Parts: sequence; C-alpha cells; structure tokens
Amino acid sequence: MRMVSYNILDGGEGRADALGTVIECQRPDVVALVEADSTAVVEQLAARLDMDFIHAPGNSHASALLSGWPIRDTINHAPLHPVLTKSLLEATVVDPVGAEYVLGVLHLHAHATEEDERRREREIAEVLNIFDPHRAANRPHLLMGDFNSNAPYQQIDPHKCKPSTRAEWVKNDGYVPRRVIQRMLDMGYVDSLQAVNPTAAEHTGTFSSQFPGQRVDYIFTFAIDPVRLREGWVTEGPAAREASDHFSVGLELT
Repeated sequence: MRMVSYNILDGGEGRADALGTVIECQRPDVVALVEADSTAVVEQLAARLDMDFIHAPGNSHASALLSGWPIRDTINHAPLHPVLTKSLLEATVVDPVGAEYVLGVLHLHAHATEEDERRREREIAEVLNIFDPHRAANRPHLLMGDFNSNAPYQQIDPHKCKPSTRAEWVKNDGYVPRRVIQRMLDMGYVDSLQAVNPTAAEHTGTFSSQFPGQRVDYIFTFAIDPVRLREGWVTEGPAAREASDHFSVGLELT
C-alpha cells in the first residue's frame, strides 16, 4: 500500500494538472488531500488517477480521500465537532485481499505562536478522543494530513522558514512549540517518516515549498508493526514547488 498526504493550497484551482503530476509520480494507492476545497479539482484528480473519492467539507477548508481501492465507509467529523477549526475525515478502505485500513485525514489550526499551539492542543485532544475506540481495540489505523505542528526531533533553522514563521519564532523568544506532535507520540502513534528515515524526519521540510524550513505534514501509524513501514519520503523539486505551498509526504506499507 502506497499512500500520499498532500495540502494542495486553497482548493488547487488552476493547478490540477501540476498537482496530478506530483501525485502520479508517487504511484499511490491512496491519496489524502487537505485544503481540497474545490470538488471539481478533486474530481479531476480522481479521474486522472482512476480512483474513487470522498469529499468532506470542513469548518474551514475541506479534506478528501482518493483511493484505488473500495472506500467502505466514511465520517465527516469536522461539522460535528466545532473545536476543529479546519477538517477531519475518517474513512475505511479495503485492499484487494480484503484487509481493512482505517484512515484519518486532518488539518489543524495554523501558525506557530504559543496561542496557536494551545488551540491545536484542544483540537488534537478532540481528534484523539474521536479515534479512542480504535486505540482501545488496538485496531491498526493511520492519521495523516497537515498538523501545522513541529516534531520534537526536528532541527529547525528559522532563517530557512517563511517570514511569518520567523516573526513568530521571535515572538516566542526563539523557539516554536512542539507539544502537539509530542502528544501524538505519547499516545502511541508512530511518525512513519521518522521510523524509516530519521535523517529526513529531522532535516527535511514540507512547508513552505518556497521556504521549506519546517515539516508540518505527517503520516502517523498506530498498532502497525514497524517492519511493515518500508519507505517514507517527501516529494521535493521544481514541479512540487509550483504545484502547492506544501510538499507532499508518502509512505509505503507492506
């Protein structure tokens, strides 16, 4: 199973071909999209990739899931949970041999000040509560998307970040908060990129594509044997820089 998580920037209108090129070269079975605000763009990408899709408008922005495998069921959580400022889609896909995969596609509040991190802490608490039945059953599942959050092991050079992040770094007296991703790790989730490629997890940014000083995009796994995590990547390069303000992240799972 190859999966891609991608923030496509404000719906991706006018960039569907460029986005499709970036996604297609990764040969995914499943694609998680955030800021998937344009149904037309989602439909165009799904048609190009020959995938089924579900589109889930959120409280602001939308999530979508594209899948080459059957999508068995879905829940659009964001409208049910006002604390979630952006989007959260839960879906179950079924692979060719009948194995089921529960996937969560999420987008948390943006920016890097302490106030912003506290808001994300409230959001991630709600997300974790929603997925608590899966953890209680030790059911394998994945949470992916744009967490707008930084991992405790990331090496961040503020001079490589976008100007607004540099300003927030100064406002925070020289740091960006890391508690949201630490909470995911404390709850037993595995940052797949860190598991298979620690150097990339520490040093490769996904945001912004013009100033890639931070990695805020993740694919987390839960109750999945680490030996099944075969490859993790960030898709960089000129085409990716033009397609969106984020680089996509990917995972191959056996």
